[in-house]
Amino acid sequence: MDKGSEQSMGAYQISVPGHTASEEAVRMRAYLEAQLKELERFGAGFDLEEVGQGDRTVFRCLNRKLGRQREKGLRHGLGNAVAEYLITIDEPALIRKIIRMDFRYRDPEESKQIETYAFHLLSETEEEEEETPYLHRKERMARQVANYFTHSRTLAVDGFFRFRMKRYKKVLVKLVEHAIDEYLLDQEYQEFIDLLRYFVSAQQSKIPLVHVFHGGRRQFRLLTEEGNPLSLKEMDGVVQELMTESLSQEDLIVSTLLTAAPERVVLHSLHPGENVIRTLVQIFEGRITVCKGCSDCHVHFRSREDG
Repeated sequence: MDKGSEQSMGAYQISVPGHTASEEAVRMRAYLEAQLKELERFGAGFDLEEVGQGDRTVFRCLNRKLGRQREKGLRHGLGNAVAEYLITIDEPALIRKIIRMDFRYRDPEESKQIETYAFHLLSETEEEEEETPYLHRKERMARQVANYFTHSRTLAVDGFFRFRMKRYKKVLVKLVEHAIDEYLLDQEYQEFIDLLRYFVSAQQSKIPLVHVFHGGRRQFRLLTEEGNPLSLKEMDGVVQELMTESLSQEDLIVSTLLTAAPERVVLHSLHPGENVIRTLVQIFEGRITVCKGCSDCHVHFRSREDG
């Protein structure tokens, strides 16, 4: 088949770094096959060829039938496949490079943690309604690739990402900056939790047991072993000094428990997944028990609902 015939039948060439058994080639092959299989369901016909060229793998996609709509559909499918590849292969590699080179985090463990924060931010923003630089990024990449194929039949995926998506690199730099801020805040928070945990372990118990009833958010009630409301004349001076560093919403409950210094804490919660519960468990580990549902729970929470 001569070159002119290939052009008229819609031959597109996509290359990725690595031999035919490399992760890059395996991923691209899978994404292309999935997209072409989807297009085949609507009566389109395509041939996918693959060849190794030195240290690269080249995929050639031929449209068996003429028609502008089929060409448009094929470009759309190839755009989706390349976007999947970019999100899976090139984006994570670039994020790791930004962490290491732009922000100078060279420690492998620290870099890995920041990377985790970055990916978490990406997954969070994909689920949000409001517009963000990351929202629908895969769809935007797919459209950009499809548009590229309207005037060119050959695409080197790594080169395309490096040179045609420079604006997106700036977005990822902002993402990493945000991830580092989150990482450092959590580090400070964990250091504070460790300090409070040490204070609890070094403290002598003042009362045997405190029941903490948590109805959600700021709804707390503290009762003694006898069922009486826990009352304190004043906050312990050391506790007051420690809590000035805390910025979390559970300050009051934590400071009260620190001052009371119970030997044991039983936590009854309708919302055990809330952050405040995890915080209390961390601080009072070894002294705290999270109730899975007991007679006290049923009586306390039902009486509050009835009231």
